[in-house]
Amino acid sequence: MPAANPQTQEPDTPKPEQLLANEDRQRRCAQEVLTIIPLLRRIIQRERDGSELPITLQQYSVLKVLHQQQYLISELADIFKVSRPTMTRIIDGLEGRHRNNDQSAKSKAPRRLKLVERVDSPDDRRLVYARITSEGEAVVRRYHSKAEESVTSILNQITGDEFEAIEKAMNTLRRSLEQSGDL
Repeated sequence: MPAANPQTQEPDTPKPEQLLANEDRQRRCAQEVLTIIPLLRRIIQRERDGSELPITLQQYSVLKVLHQQQYLISELADIFKVSRPTMTRIIDGLEGRHRNNDQSAKSKAPRRLKLVERVDSPDDRRLVYARITSEGEAVVRRYHSKAEESVTSILNQITGDEFEAIEKAMNTLRRSLEQSGDL
């Protein structure tokens, strides 16, 4: 009897216990990812706290997004799941606008940040884009570099085989996230 052609064979249907085991592994992996995220955020926060610029982690996150391209302020609000007035206040802070009109408060105010700028849409004056400035780009590069150094020092503690497994898993996770269409 001739051997079956592997290309024409139907794949084996997983058994229910295999499906449950796989779901359990996926759930545990999801829990690990969700545990790691706040730890990484703390590293970024620590680097931000050591900076001379008084920006919040949320402001830094907005700068990171604007580092890739300019967005309408309303689009940023959607991306960060905040109201449009809240995003306007975040952009105000990054732009260096101060809401307090008291002269004594102005004299004590920190220097204007000027990390983003507003740009009117050429097609519709009602639409306003937020665009990162060169000073904002420098802040993103500086924070990213410091956070990268901190994470690298942690990764230096991992052995070669473990590191290769983590690297492969991170690449796979990143690709899956990019392909999910939810970003």
